[in-house]
Amino acid sequence: MASSPHSSTHLYFLLVFFLLLAAATAFPVTSEFELGTQKRIHFRVYFHETFIGPDNTTVTVVNMSLPYTFGNIEIYDTVLRVGPDESSTFLGRVQGAGFHVSMREEVMLVPLVLVFTAGKFVNSTLTVIGRLDASGHSERAIVGGTGVFQYAWGKLVTETVTASVAKLVVAYDVYVVYYDDLHLKEQG
Repeated sequence: MASSPHSSTHLYFLLVFFLLLAAATAFPVTSEFELGTQKRIHFRVYFHETFIGPDNTTVTVVNMSLPYTFGNIEIYDTVLRVGPDESSTFLGRVQGAGFHVSMREEVMLVPLVLVFTAGKFVNSTLTVIGRLDASGHSERAIVGGTGVFQYAWGKLVTETVTASVAKLVVAYDVYVVYYDDLHLKEQG
């Protein structure tokens, strides 16, 4: 009896899962850390997306041509700025993907990373994931970060500022908790 493609996919998934589990238990932790002082901040930045022309920041990599764009996948690498104006100070990039996950409405699952290459948070990132519907307003979870934002958590609230066929500007209100002065201690 021949196996279906789905059963072999499940077998591969289980094999990878158990290999990762075995690797995780085989290497014990050799250091501890203290998180340091907890800081809470709120700041606003602006996501600038371009859909047309040589500066296009979004690419559709899967186009299923189904109702409500269900199954489509987009990849983006957009500009992050201090203000809504295109000439406002450049802060970095927003890199991520949009997975159209609803058969009944325009809804995306959006994992993204705010990459700060200038400003107060230079060389730091924030990792965000959540749901975005057609209204343009959403709340998404901040699930981690690097640099200044080590062990960060919080939420990102979005609101569309301007939208056209060619461009989109979205305000990102970032509410983040992070830890200052992370200390590592070696175990003996």
